[in-house]
Amino acid sequence: MSLSERERCFEELYTANRARVYGYARRRVRNVEEAEDVVADTFLVAWRRLDELPESKAATWLLGVARRVVANRRRAQDRRCALAARLGRETYAGKRLGAPGSAPPYDAELAVRGLALLGEWDQEALLLVAWDDLTYRQAAAVLQCTVPAFALRLYRARRRLAAVMGDLRAGDRQEIRVGRGIARGEDL
Repeated sequence: MSLSERERCFEELYTANRARVYGYARRRVRNVEEAEDVVADTFLVAWRRLDELPESKAATWLLGVARRVVANRRRAQDRRCALAARLGRETYAGKRLGAPGSAPPYDAELAVRGLALLGEWDQEALLLVAWDDLTYRQAAAVLQCTVPAFALRLYRARRRLAAVMGDLRAGDRQEIRVGRGIARGEDL
């Protein structure tokens, strides 16, 4: 099939099925933007697999793809929430940052926003322990450093994350300390 034929087939497929796929997605996700993303991802798969698409069952095939796209998005969201929870536990563990019970209330969204503001080195140290569930020894091997060097790096990353989250919690939109630099309120 030539490119122009392929484009024509895809346009016909899109025109005939976009509303149906959008309706399906809209009933299964929280907002319009997510539904549009599901539609885009679904038709991206359709474009890539256009030669395999069964013509007589195109609509049901597309809805099956949309179903898997929604499921993948939910799994990704679940992983982000699990990461945020682990980061919160790691950051606010009383034995690491102060007396037990002295930790401020935990906010998963705040932890994810705070992580995004950290430098690459800090993110890497935190994620190896919180996301990949590695021991200090394993994480040190990944980073090709000694265990004490990794422990220090992780300690500093946790402290920076706690400071950034504290700044975010306080609502300081003027500037937030990030690693060695400053993130301005408009960058958030």
